Amino acid sequence: KSDRFINMSGPPQKDLPAAPSASSGAADDDADDGVAYVTKKVDMQTLLATDAEDESLRKYKESLLGDAAKGNVVSPADDPRHVVLQELRVVFEDCPNGDAVYDISTTEKAAGVKSKPFILKENCNYKLQISFKVQHEIVSGLRFVNSVSKKGIRVNKETTMLGSFGPQADVYTVQVPRREWETAPSGMLARGHLTGKITFVDDDKEKHASLEYSFDLKKDWQ
Repeated sequence: KSDRFINMSGPPQKDLPAAPSASSGAADDDADDGVAYVTKKVDMQTLLATDAEDESLRKYKESLLGDAAKGNVVSPADDPRHVVLQELRVVFEDCPNGDAVYDISTTEKAAGVKSKPFILKENCNYKLQISFKVQHEIVSGLRFVNSVSKKGIRVNKETTMLGSFGPQADVYTVQVPRREWETAPSGMLARGHLTGKITFVDDDKEKHASLEYSFDLKKDWQ
């Protein structure tokens, strides 16, 4: 098991600024990545009302919540989910067939991903990219947990800290790993059909979303 700490990457995402010193520990900031991590779960209205007279805190909260702080984001009343998956993309460094892309914007489409395996060429470099929306409330300390199994036996599990995300109309996109590439294993024992499960879990260990997928590890791209 390994822990990675990454930022959101690519438009329309932006790094969340560190909380002003007057916040007295309301949030922690990561010196390397510039991601602010809200450490206590509060609803959005409570967060906006707290220390409303403090100008520096007001600006910080607006940077975290974006348009939601101004009441410009309306979350669907008939959908209570906080994290709504939109797309899974397997980004390859040099695959001649391009990236593997899955639309997971509906429950039915997400359920069909596992039956459509992508191909990993042994020793190839790749990343997993997920696009999602956040609605209703801030999701604090969101983690990306990826577990891979072969013939029912778990062969790998990694947890990546993504950060805290406020509700917004735009889609967030994250890549794992962010800076480097993941390298596929090689060898006769590694090759074959594998299954994976991605789970989004927050600081309170609440599971917000999950997705099952599969892939075939081969000698070549065919």
